[in-house]
Amino acid sequence: MKQTEKQEKQLAIIESAPIVYLSTIDAKGFPSTRAMLNLRNKKQYPHLIPMYEVEENQLTVYLTTNTSSTKIKEIAINNKANLYFCNPENFKGTMLQGRIEIVTDRDFKHKAWMKEWEMYYPEGVDSQDFSMLKFIPNNLKSYTNFQTETEKID
Repeated sequence: MKQTEKQEKQLAIIESAPIVYLSTIDAKGFPSTRAMLNLRNKKQYPHLIPMYEVEENQLTVYLTTNTSSTKIKEIAINNKANLYFCNPENFKGTMLQGRIEIVTDRDFKHKAWMKEWEMYYPEGVDSQDFSMLKFIPNNLKSYTNFQTETEKID
């Protein structure tokens, strides 16, 4: 998929944000937001760059979480989600809307794994409590220079 100029600019924010905020929909239909490790951050996770380069949708984002977490239950019921990346120093932000799915490919999880994640998943990459999520956006909203722009992602 060819990126637009706006998508390329927003990708710079996505790839440099220290964290990402994930919103899912809870059982009562309300948004539930939490901070997550931003696995698109090139400086923090350089070994993950190749897995993004093969994605058809260049704004795809992978996340890690505990299988026992509430978000896994919420995603199983409603896979619509929202990611928000921002640079708080200059108030530039990117919001992606789309769908999120649970990654079941064991080899993929092994390629993505980092030893440092054992603090969250002490039993390691093969732990039943280690899950990866794949977020595929279909809508992008950017916040720059006090203006909001929206773009559909094909």
